[in-house]
Amino acid sequence: MNLREIIMDAIKFPISDTRKFLIFCALIIIMSLSTVLPSYGVKDNTLSLILTLVTLIVAIIVLGYCVEVIKSGADGDDTLPDFDYVKHFVNGIKALILDIIYFIIPAIITIIVASATGLFTSFTKIVYISIDAMSKNANNLTTIMAAVPKTTMNTFTNALTITLIVAIILFIIFSLMSFTGLVRFAKTGSGTEGLRFRQILRDMSKVGLIKIIVTLIVIYIIAFVLLLIIGLIGLIPYIGVFIGIFVGVPFMLLFLYRAIGLLYADA
Repeated sequence: MNLREIIMDAIKFPISDTRKFLIFCALIIIMSLSTVLPSYGVKDNTLSLILTLVTLIVAIIVLGYCVEVIKSGADGDDTLPDFDYVKHFVNGIKALILDIIYFIIPAIITIIVASATGLFTSFTKIVYISIDAMSKNANNLTTIMAAVPKTTMNTFTNALTITLIVAIILFIIFSLMSFTGLVRFAKTGSGTEGLRFRQILRDMSKVGLIKIIVTLIVIYIIAFVLLLIIGLIGLIPYIGVFIGIFVGVPFMLLFLYRAIGLLYADA
């Protein structure tokens, strides 16, 4: 599918089955109660604890359902998937674990790079020197920074630049791989499949790296616009928040995950 076909299909998909869409909307409302009710003055510690637990459980179910939405896109199904809450809960936990793994790997590499380039050491030196300068009546930033040796500042600046570049590159690479891994997991139901890096790279090659990047940029821009609209709706007194959450958020999520599934249909 080309980009236009993916976008048009993903926009129509949420309302392909009104009943299932309303059920999904209800799940989003339940998931949001722990944050919405306090804004209306409903404050009770016991209730807050219960709602937080409910939010966590429902959020996992919603994530699991979004995995099914990805699968429907990859498989070419035209309507919203059926609800199986136990299956969605299990898949939601697996998807969450996959996301954590794909976040931890670049985070660890970035920390190693930061340590190797002297970022932590130079930053610690700058902090101690700054504290010492303030204890000697240095009362403005210029005076404090002047107390820091040029070599230390250069080391910190260079290390920070290298670390940021590495972190950004790793974030982009692992974000793309995590999307592909999530699709593999959605199609097979196996969390292990979501971590088969060689097959993931093969799938990305089949779809086309440029196509993946461009499509993701476009669908995230659309999702951002939807968030802005939801925010504006939320400004309507009393009912605005519920309208935005009940309609806008579910539509945005279904659109986003459907588009991701369609993107990888050729893989």
